[in-house]
Amino acid sequence: MEIELAIVSGLPPFSRSFSSESVVIGRSTEADLVLSHPEVSRRHCRIVAQEGVFIIEDLGSQRGTVVNGNPITGQAQLAPGDQIALGPVIIGFGKGQVGQAPLSAADAQLGEALGAPGTVVYAKQTVDRIPLAKRLVFGRSQEVDVQLNDPMVSRRHAVVEQSGDGFRVLDLYSRAGSFVNGRRFDEHQLIIGDQLQLGPFCFVFTGNELHRILRVSVGKVVASGLTRTAGGNVILQDVSFVAEPGQFIGILGPSGAGKSTLLGALSGLKPADSGKILINDTDFYGNLNQLRSMFGYVPQDDIVHGDLTTVEALTFAARLRLTAGTPRPAIAALVQQTMGSLGLVERKDLRISLLSGGQRKRVSVGVELLRRPPLIFLDEPTSGLDPFSEFKLMELLRRLADTGCTVICTTHVMENVFLMDQIAVLLAGKLLFQGPPDAARARFGVSRLSALYDMLQTIDPRTVISFSLPEITSPSEPTGTEQRTTAIKQRRPFALPILLERQLAIFRADIKNLLIALGQPLVIGLLVCWVTDHVPLIQFFAYIATFWFGCSNSAQEIVKETAIFRRERLVGLSRTSYLASKFIWMGAITSAQSLILYACTLITQRVPLSSAPAEIVGLLLLAFASTGIGLAISCFARSALQAVMLVPLILIPQILLSGYTVETAQMDTPVLLVAQIMPSFAAERISDVSLLLNRRIAGDVSEKYDRPYDNLNQYNRVATGQRFKTGQTYTDVRPLWVGYLSLFLWSVAGFVLSYVGLMMKEKE
Repeated sequence: MEIELAIVSGLPPFSRSFSSESVVIGRSTEADLVLSHPEVSRRHCRIVAQEGVFIIEDLGSQRGTVVNGNPITGQAQLAPGDQIALGPVIIGFGKGQVGQAPLSAADAQLGEALGAPGTVVYAKQTVDRIPLAKRLVFGRSQEVDVQLNDPMVSRRHAVVEQSGDGFRVLDLYSRAGSFVNGRRFDEHQLIIGDQLQLGPFCFVFTGNELHRILRVSVGKVVASGLTRTAGGNVILQDVSFVAEPGQFIGILGPSGAGKSTLLGALSGLKPADSGKILINDTDFYGNLNQLRSMFGYVPQDDIVHGDLTTVEALTFAARLRLTAGTPRPAIAALVQQTMGSLGLVERKDLRISLLSGGQRKRVSVGVELLRRPPLIFLDEPTSGLDPFSEFKLMELLRRLADTGCTVICTTHVMENVFLMDQIAVLLAGKLLFQGPPDAARARFGVSRLSALYDMLQTIDPRTVISFSLPEITSPSEPTGTEQRTTAIKQRRPFALPILLERQLAIFRADIKNLLIALGQPLVIGLLVCWVTDHVPLIQFFAYIATFWFGCSNSAQEIVKETAIFRRERLVGLSRTSYLASKFIWMGAITSAQSLILYACTLITQRVPLSSAPAEIVGLLLLAFASTGIGLAISCFARSALQAVMLVPLILIPQILLSGYTVETAQMDTPVLLVAQIMPSFAAERISDVSLLLNRRIAGDVSEKYDRPYDNLNQYNRVATGQRFKTGQTYTDVRPLWVGYLSLFLWSVAGFVLSYVGLMMKEKE
């Protein structure tokens, strides 16, 4: 006898016939009919065929089994046309009766009025986004605000209304119930990322709207033939991997087995050289930019800004990850809820650098949980944690998987493997096994999984044949409702204001930063004015110090944040916005330092006030030019120490080729050609013109401003064929504008070069 079943609502439609006498239904991959929904138990119920009679039996499920609206206790008999409710998932039973629920005459008439089945109607239009107002009633009736055209939806199903701190949803005693994140509720305060299910309709709350999605659980991963080489060595060889929605899977293996490499390939952080990955039946590598930002990735290191407090770090992370226009109160509620789930509320105002290792790890995990991703990858999340913190974190990941999120992590720890649905065992880049932990004991012949690593030491990697899956077929393009209800890609393409605000928060977190930034130019400026009253020399020191400020301030800025940048790129952070925030912020800091230093020369009356306007513009342009050069150093350096060592190599040529330490008349032609493209040479020309502009050329001028006089006299000879004449007034501003243009071009070149370096650093 065949047992025919079909999903009616709660998950995408699906039908199947079973020729066996017993069919187990549940969330576990070992069930005969797998329902990937967090509200469904791993082994929820069983249908048995006995001598022409069909019996359904609940297997101790958490939510119970309901047949035709009646909860069963123990066993019950099934008849064709019966509908089985497992939480929000409705299954039709019996030949000719599966595929859709029966419609009454009233329901059929109502469906015609609302439009095609499965549509959402708001303001008399079919929509996929519902802007939330003070009060919206959802249901099947024509009198509600949002009409959901499906017979499993009650006429007045639920209401979403505005409360003092956001929006809350209330179930209106609906027949099928209302669910948030797979859990049934009567009343619930909505938090950003909550997934609301009313009958077969699923929505994501974004803070001020409900966006329709295909279904609650969307984190299915199917990989086949993944191979990656590095340095001529194969570090991942023909690996296949499967993760069903809502599963917690651990990738195990000794050091060097390829765990992190596999995780990088699956997450798209470092794609495999060959092979194929499907995410919810969509080619992952073919749509990498569109899909990658939907996932969460927690690296092994705790890459969060240590100068920020817990609440600041999570708030900035939320603002960068959520769509523009998300209300601030909704973000604050999301951050508070995330800290509560991670046990960080009492540490919310403490700087991250002062947290314990386990707490920092939880903050790092919390950054990714803010978006409620359907799929999250973690690389050695328990490294460096004590046994208790380790267990609490793994328990948190287990609870996260129970809400429908697919969790994939690498780990060495075997004590908490019992919390996982499956484990994948790697050795020398090959997959030896994937399946439930209990099955792994039988596969490797060990009584305890803690002995697994000892067992792996006895295996010769050359004899291992990788576990494989059937060849993945190319996915077809989604159409109709499927295309319209794909998961939302939350991305803020223009994040510059948020990044600048974060830079300010980091800067003001430590008063020492402010003291050093203001103290450096003040001390240097006063010291220079104390040791000399020679104006050209003072202005030479002013622009050389400005160049040094800009390079040294920014040389470490990107290389020390490479891991943070890569992580934020995964969630769609614009490369341009990130680099622009560094360029503007560090340029502004350098400009402020330059102005403080130059103010010291004016206050002490060492420099004439008449030269200030032209010189200040030149110093500001030099501040941004040197910042661009420093950022380029930071992008191409492999470590902060390397970046610091490169700064003198850039600074010393600026001193030698500026035109002050060696005047241009004494430079050989090749040296002069190189010097003329240097930013310090442009700054010296600006300084020269600022001191001589509108002055009468006489003996006292040539003595007081000797180097500017010599340089501009040489420039005038080359440009006009004549030298200065005694008594003439200097009015030529061409060297000034050439200097301004040169520094502007250096600023642009520094930004472009930094952008290229950032692209290369992203691919490392």
